[in-house]
Amino acid sequence: MRALLIPRPGELQLTDLTKPEIGPFEALVRIRGCGICATTDWELIHGRQPFHRDYPAILGHEAVGEVVETGPKVQSFHTGDFVKRPVAIWPGEKRGGFASAWGGFAEYGIVRDRIALVQAGQDSYKNDYTALRQQVVPAGLALPDAILAISLSETASWFRHLPSVAGKSVCISGTGVAGLSMIFWSLLGGAEKIFVLGRRDTRLDLARRLGATHGINVQKGPVATQLRDLNGGAGVDFFLEAVGLPDQINLGLSLLAPGGILAIYGVPEGQRYELAWSTCPERAKIVNLPAEEHLAYGWVADLIRRGMLPTREVMTHSWKFDQFREAFDAVAAGDVVKGWIEI
Repeated sequence: MRALLIPRPGELQLTDLTKPEIGPFEALVRIRGCGICATTDWELIHGRQPFHRDYPAILGHEAVGEVVETGPKVQSFHTGDFVKRPVAIWPGEKRGGFASAWGGFAEYGIVRDRIALVQAGQDSYKNDYTALRQQVVPAGLALPDAILAISLSETASWFRHLPSVAGKSVCISGTGVAGLSMIFWSLLGGAEKIFVLGRRDTRLDLARRLGATHGINVQKGPVATQLRDLNGGAGVDFFLEAVGLPDQINLGLSLLAPGGILAIYGVPEGQRYELAWSTCPERAKIVNLPAEEHLAYGWVADLIRRGMLPTREVMTHSWKFDQFREAFDAVAAGDVVKGWIEI
Protein backbone atom coordinates (compact mmCIF):
# COMPACT_ATOMS: atom_id res chain seq x y z
CA MET A 1 0.00 0.00 0.00
CA ARG A 2 1.02 3.62 -0.41
CA ALA A 3 1.78 5.88 2.55
CA LEU A 4 3.13 9.39 3.05
CA LEU A 5 6.60 9.26 4.53
CA ILE A 6 8.86 11.79 6.24
CA PRO A 7 12.21 10.11 5.41
CA ARG A 8 14.07 12.78 7.37
CA PRO A 9 13.09 16.23 8.67
CA GLY A 10 12.35 18.60 5.81
CA GLU A 11 11.41 15.92 3.25
CA LEU A 12 8.13 14.30 2.26
CA GLN A 13 7.47 11.48 -0.21
CA LEU A 14 5.07 8.68 -1.09
CA THR A 15 6.42 5.24 -0.24
CA ASP A 16 5.37 1.60 -0.28
CA LEU A 17 4.50 0.02 3.07
CA THR A 18 3.23 -3.43 3.89
CA LYS A 19 -0.47 -3.49 4.71
CA PRO A 20 -1.12 -3.92 8.45
CA GLU A 21 -1.88 -7.41 9.69
CA ILE A 22 -4.54 -7.22 12.36
CA GLY A 23 -4.38 -8.87 15.75
CA PRO A 24 -7.33 -10.31 17.65
CA PHE A 25 -8.33 -6.94 19.15
CA GLU A 26 -7.79 -4.92 15.96
CA ALA A 27 -9.79 -3.95 12.89
CA LEU A 28 -8.37 -3.23 9.44
CA VAL A 29 -9.49 0.09 7.96
CA ARG A 30 -9.43 1.24 4.35
CA ILE A 31 -8.54 4.87 4.90
CA ARG A 32 -10.60 7.20 2.70
CA GLY A 33 -9.19 10.60 3.66
CA CYS A 34 -6.99 12.44 6.12
CA GLY A 35 -6.99 16.06 7.18
CA ILE A 36 -3.90 18.24 7.09
CA CYS A 37 -3.02 19.75 10.45
CA ALA A 38 -1.24 23.03 9.81
CA THR A 39 0.45 22.86 13.21
CA THR A 40 1.33 19.31 14.23
CA ASP A 41 1.90 17.92 10.72
CA TRP A 42 4.12 20.87 9.83
CA GLU A 43 6.15 20.49 13.03
CA LEU A 44 6.57 16.76 12.39
CA ILE A 45 7.67 17.33 8.79
CA HIS A 46 10.34 19.78 9.91
CA GLY A 47 11.48 17.90 13.01
CA ARG A 48 10.22 20.49 15.46
CA GLN A 49 7.69 18.37 17.38
CA PRO A 50 9.15 17.83 20.88
CA PHE A 51 7.48 14.46 21.47
CA HIS A 52 8.57 12.96 18.13
CA ARG A 53 12.21 12.51 17.09
CA ASP A 54 12.07 9.14 15.33
CA TYR A 55 12.47 9.14 11.52
CA PRO A 56 11.63 7.90 8.92
CA ALA A 57 7.98 8.13 9.95
CA ILE A 58 4.53 7.80 8.37
CA LEU A 59 2.51 11.03 8.72
CA GLY A 60 -1.12 11.88 9.49
CA HIS A 61 -3.39 11.95 12.56
CA GLU A 62 -6.79 13.10 11.22
CA ALA A 63 -7.78 10.06 9.17
CA VAL A 64 -11.22 8.57 8.56
CA GLY A 65 -11.87 5.25 6.87
CA GLU A 66 -14.07 2.17 6.54
CA VAL A 67 -13.62 -1.04 8.53
CA VAL A 68 -13.04 -3.93 6.09
CA GLU A 69 -11.97 -6.71 8.48
CA THR A 70 -12.15 -7.36 12.22
CA GLY A 71 -10.18 -9.55 14.58
CA PRO A 72 -12.04 -12.31 16.49
CA LYS A 73 -12.11 -10.42 19.79
CA VAL A 74 -13.25 -7.04 18.44
CA GLN A 75 -16.58 -5.86 19.88
CA SER A 76 -16.68 -2.10 19.26
CA PHE A 77 -16.11 -2.02 15.48
CA HIS A 78 -17.95 -3.83 12.67
CA THR A 79 -17.33 -4.27 8.96
CA GLY A 80 -18.74 -1.25 7.14
CA ASP A 81 -18.34 1.14 10.06
CA PHE A 82 -16.63 4.41 9.32
CA VAL A 83 -14.09 5.18 12.04
CA LYS A 84 -11.78 8.03 12.88
CA ARG A 85 -8.10 8.07 13.71
CA PRO A 86 -6.93 4.76 12.15
CA VAL A 87 -3.14 4.49 12.11
CA ALA A 88 -0.88 2.74 9.62
CA ILE A 89 1.62 2.04 12.42
CA TRP A 90 0.70 2.18 16.09
CA PRO A 91 2.45 5.05 17.94
CA GLY A 92 5.60 3.78 19.64
CA GLU A 93 5.88 0.80 17.29
CA LYS A 94 7.76 0.30 14.00
CA ARG A 95 7.15 -1.65 10.81
CA GLY A 96 9.55 -2.09 7.93
CA GLY A 97 11.96 0.32 9.59
CA PHE A 98 9.34 3.08 9.67
CA ALA A 99 8.17 4.83 12.84
CA SER A 100 4.71 6.20 13.47
CA ALA A 101 3.73 9.83 13.25
CA TRP A 102 0.29 8.19 13.52
CA GLY A 103 0.25 7.33 9.83
CA GLY A 104 -3.17 8.47 8.74
CA PHE A 105 -1.89 9.36 5.26
CA ALA A 106 -1.92 5.73 4.12
CA GLU A 107 -4.24 3.44 2.20
CA TYR A 108 -4.81 1.15 5.18
CA GLY A 109 -4.64 1.48 8.94
CA ILE A 110 -5.82 -0.19 12.12
CA VAL A 111 -7.99 0.64 15.08
CA ARG A 112 -7.74 -1.18 18.41
CA ASP A 113 -10.76 -2.09 20.50
CA ARG A 114 -9.87 -0.36 23.76
CA ILE A 115 -12.95 -1.61 25.61
CA ALA A 116 -12.35 -5.24 24.67
CA LEU A 117 -8.66 -4.92 25.57
CA VAL A 118 -9.46 -3.54 29.02
CA GLN A 119 -12.05 -6.26 29.59
CA ALA A 120 -9.34 -8.77 28.74
CA GLY A 121 -7.13 -7.35 31.48
CA GLN A 122 -4.94 -4.99 29.44
CA ASP A 123 -5.45 -1.96 31.69
CA SER A 124 -2.78 0.10 29.90
CA TYR A 125 -5.39 0.77 27.22
CA LYS A 126 -7.88 2.35 29.62
CA ASN A 127 -6.51 5.83 28.94
CA ASP A 128 -4.44 5.13 25.83
CA TYR A 129 -4.28 8.38 23.85
CA THR A 130 -4.71 6.84 20.40
CA ALA A 131 -7.21 4.10 21.27
CA LEU A 132 -9.44 6.57 23.14
CA ARG A 133 -9.78 8.64 19.97
CA GLN A 134 -10.51 5.73 17.64
CA GLN A 135 -14.30 5.93 17.47
CA VAL A 136 -17.11 5.05 15.09
CA VAL A 137 -18.21 8.02 13.00
CA PRO A 138 -21.96 8.68 13.39
CA ALA A 139 -23.96 7.57 10.37
CA GLY A 140 -24.91 10.19 7.80
CA LEU A 141 -21.81 12.36 8.19
CA ALA A 142 -20.05 13.19 4.90
CA LEU A 143 -16.36 12.25 4.71
CA PRO A 144 -14.95 15.83 4.74
CA ASP A 145 -17.25 16.69 7.65
CA ALA A 146 -16.14 13.59 9.56
CA ILE A 147 -12.52 14.69 9.11
CA LEU A 148 -13.21 18.32 10.03
CA ALA A 149 -15.10 17.21 13.15
CA ILE A 150 -11.81 15.85 14.54
CA SER A 151 -10.39 19.39 14.67
CA LEU A 152 -13.64 20.97 15.83
CA SER A 153 -14.16 18.48 18.65
CA GLU A 154 -10.71 19.29 20.09
CA THR A 155 -11.61 22.94 20.57
CA ALA A 156 -15.19 22.09 21.58
CA SER A 157 -14.02 19.87 24.42
CA TRP A 158 -11.46 22.50 25.46
CA PHE A 159 -14.13 25.22 25.46
CA ARG A 160 -16.37 23.15 27.75
CA HIS A 161 -13.88 23.64 30.56
CA LEU A 162 -14.26 27.43 30.45
CA PRO A 163 -16.65 29.23 32.80
CA SER A 164 -19.79 30.42 31.04
CA VAL A 165 -19.28 33.10 28.39
CA ALA A 166 -23.01 33.94 28.34
CA GLY A 167 -23.46 37.71 28.19
CA LYS A 168 -19.68 38.22 28.25
CA SER A 169 -17.10 39.63 25.84
CA VAL A 170 -14.63 37.22 24.23
CA CYS A 171 -11.43 37.96 22.32
CA ILE A 172 -9.98 35.15 20.20
CA SER A 173 -6.37 35.37 19.08
CA GLY A 174 -5.86 33.47 15.84
CA THR A 175 -7.70 32.82 12.56
CA GLY A 176 -6.67 29.23 11.95
CA VAL A 177 -9.17 26.40 12.34
CA ALA A 178 -8.79 26.47 16.13
CA GLY A 179 -9.48 30.18 16.44
CA LEU A 180 -12.32 30.18 13.92
CA SER A 181 -14.02 27.23 15.63
CA MET A 182 -13.92 29.10 18.92
CA ILE A 183 -16.30 31.58 17.28
CA PHE A 184 -18.82 28.71 16.99
CA TRP A 185 -18.52 27.74 20.64
CA SER A 186 -18.66 31.36 21.83
CA LEU A 187 -21.86 31.91 19.83
CA LEU A 188 -23.43 28.72 21.16
CA GLY A 189 -22.36 29.75 24.66
CA GLY A 190 -24.20 33.05 24.36
CA ALA A 191 -21.26 35.47 24.22
CA GLU A 192 -22.40 39.09 23.81
CA LYS A 193 -19.36 40.26 21.84
CA ILE A 194 -16.72 38.27 19.96
CA PHE A 195 -13.50 39.98 18.85
CA VAL A 196 -11.04 38.09 16.62
CA LEU A 197 -7.39 39.06 16.19
CA GLY A 198 -5.49 38.20 13.03
CA ARG A 199 -3.03 39.40 10.39
CA ARG A 200 -4.98 38.82 7.18
CA ASP A 201 -8.08 40.78 6.25
CA THR A 202 -9.47 37.84 4.27
CA ARG A 203 -9.44 35.66 7.37
CA LEU A 204 -10.91 38.44 9.48
CA ASP A 205 -13.69 38.83 6.92
CA LEU A 206 -14.31 35.08 7.25
CA ALA A 207 -14.38 35.42 11.05
CA ARG A 208 -17.12 38.04 10.75
CA ARG A 209 -19.10 35.81 8.36
CA LEU A 210 -18.87 33.04 10.93
CA GLY A 211 -20.34 35.30 13.59
CA ALA A 212 -17.58 37.40 15.12
CA THR A 213 -18.69 40.87 16.15
CA HIS A 214 -15.41 42.48 15.10
CA GLY A 215 -12.19 41.48 13.35
CA ILE A 216 -9.03 43.34 14.40
CA ASN A 217 -5.94 43.35 12.21
CA VAL A 218 -3.00 43.32 14.63
CA GLN A 219 -0.77 44.99 12.02
CA LYS A 220 -2.93 48.10 11.78
CA GLY A 221 -2.19 49.90 15.01
CA PRO A 222 -2.03 49.07 18.73
CA VAL A 223 -4.34 46.15 19.45
CA ALA A 224 -5.37 47.41 22.88
CA THR A 225 -6.44 50.75 21.42
CA GLN A 226 -8.41 49.12 18.59
CA LEU A 227 -10.19 46.71 20.91
CA ARG A 228 -11.10 49.23 23.59
CA ASP A 229 -12.38 51.67 20.97
CA LEU A 230 -14.75 48.92 19.81
CA ASN A 231 -15.67 47.84 23.34
CA GLY A 232 -16.66 51.10 24.97
CA GLY A 233 -13.24 51.65 26.49
CA ALA A 234 -13.29 48.38 28.44
CA GLY A 235 -11.20 45.23 28.35
CA VAL A 236 -12.68 41.80 27.59
CA ASP A 237 -13.91 39.11 29.95
CA PHE A 238 -12.16 36.28 28.11
CA PHE A 239 -9.00 36.10 25.99
CA LEU A 240 -8.68 32.79 24.11
CA GLU A 241 -5.15 32.14 22.85
CA ALA A 242 -5.24 29.98 19.70
CA VAL A 243 -1.96 31.03 18.05
CA GLY A 244 0.52 29.11 20.18
CA LEU A 245 3.11 31.87 20.59
CA PRO A 246 4.38 33.02 24.00
CA ASP A 247 3.98 36.75 23.22
CA GLN A 248 0.23 36.24 22.91
CA ILE A 249 -0.03 35.73 26.66
CA ASN A 250 1.15 39.22 27.52
CA LEU A 251 -0.98 40.67 24.75
CA GLY A 252 -3.96 38.90 26.25
CA LEU A 253 -3.21 40.16 29.76
CA SER A 254 -3.17 43.72 28.44
CA LEU A 255 -6.64 43.24 26.90
CA LEU A 256 -8.42 41.68 29.88
CA ALA A 257 -10.89 43.45 32.09
CA PRO A 258 -10.45 43.08 35.89
CA GLY A 259 -11.35 39.53 36.86
CA GLY A 260 -10.95 38.36 33.27
CA ILE A 261 -9.78 34.91 32.18
CA LEU A 262 -6.95 34.13 29.77
CA ALA A 263 -7.25 30.57 28.41
CA ILE A 264 -4.44 28.89 26.49
CA TYR A 265 -5.27 26.35 23.80
CA GLY A 266 -2.49 23.84 23.28
CA VAL A 267 0.61 24.55 25.37
CA PRO A 268 3.54 22.93 23.52
CA GLU A 269 5.71 20.56 25.52
CA GLY A 270 8.52 22.49 27.22
CA GLN A 271 6.98 25.89 26.43
CA ARG A 272 8.03 28.69 28.81
CA TYR A 273 6.25 32.00 29.32
CA GLU A 274 7.58 35.27 30.74
CA LEU A 275 4.65 37.23 32.11
CA ALA A 276 4.46 41.02 32.17
CA TRP A 277 2.65 41.27 35.50
CA SER A 278 2.46 45.05 35.32
CA THR A 279 -0.11 44.74 32.52
CA CYS A 280 -2.15 42.13 34.35
CA PRO A 281 -5.51 43.42 35.65
CA GLU A 282 -6.69 42.67 39.16
CA ARG A 283 -8.10 39.20 39.85
CA ALA A 284 -7.24 37.95 36.36
CA LYS A 285 -6.72 34.22 35.85
CA ILE A 286 -4.58 32.25 33.40
CA VAL A 287 -5.85 28.73 32.68
CA ASN A 288 -4.47 25.86 30.63
CA LEU A 289 -7.36 23.58 29.68
CA PRO A 290 -7.36 20.01 28.30
CA ALA A 291 -8.46 19.16 24.75
CA GLU A 292 -10.36 15.86 24.92
CA GLU A 293 -11.50 15.33 21.35
CA HIS A 294 -13.05 11.92 22.05
CA LEU A 295 -15.47 13.41 24.59
CA ALA A 296 -16.94 15.94 22.15
CA TYR A 297 -16.80 14.20 18.76
CA GLY A 298 -20.35 12.80 18.84
CA TRP A 299 -21.82 16.14 19.89
CA VAL A 300 -19.91 18.05 17.20
CA ALA A 301 -20.87 15.49 14.54
CA ASP A 302 -24.51 15.93 15.50
CA LEU A 303 -24.27 19.71 15.17
CA ILE A 304 -22.80 19.29 11.68
CA ARG A 305 -25.50 16.82 10.61
CA ARG A 306 -28.17 19.27 11.78
CA GLY A 307 -26.62 22.03 9.68
CA MET A 308 -25.79 24.12 12.74
CA LEU A 309 -22.13 24.69 11.83
CA PRO A 310 -21.04 26.36 8.55
CA THR A 311 -18.46 23.70 7.74
CA ARG A 312 -18.16 24.62 4.04
CA GLU A 313 -16.69 27.96 5.06
CA VAL A 314 -13.96 26.14 7.01
CA MET A 315 -13.16 22.97 5.04
CA THR A 316 -12.02 24.85 1.96
CA HIS A 317 -9.70 22.52 0.01
CA SER A 318 -9.25 18.89 -1.00
CA TRP A 319 -6.65 17.02 -3.04
CA LYS A 320 -5.94 13.54 -4.40
CA PHE A 321 -3.17 11.50 -2.77
CA ASP A 322 -0.72 12.15 -5.63
CA GLN A 323 -1.17 15.90 -5.09
CA PHE A 324 0.31 15.86 -1.58
CA ARG A 325 3.09 18.33 -2.44
CA GLU A 326 0.63 20.83 -3.86
CA ALA A 327 -1.52 20.36 -0.75
CA PHE A 328 1.21 20.99 1.79
CA ASP A 329 2.62 23.91 -0.22
CA ALA A 330 -0.82 25.56 -0.22
CA VAL A 331 -1.18 25.06 3.53
CA ALA A 332 2.29 26.50 4.14
CA ALA A 333 1.44 29.55 2.01
CA GLY A 334 -1.58 30.28 4.18
CA ASP A 335 -4.04 29.81 1.33
CA VAL A 336 -6.01 27.07 3.09
CA VAL A 337 -8.35 27.36 6.07
CA LYS A 338 -8.64 23.58 6.37
CA GLY A 339 -7.89 20.92 3.78
CA TRP A 340 -7.88 17.16 3.40
CA ILE A 341 -6.36 14.56 1.11
CA GLU A 342 -8.53 11.87 -0.48
CA ILE A 343 -6.86 8.46 -0.28
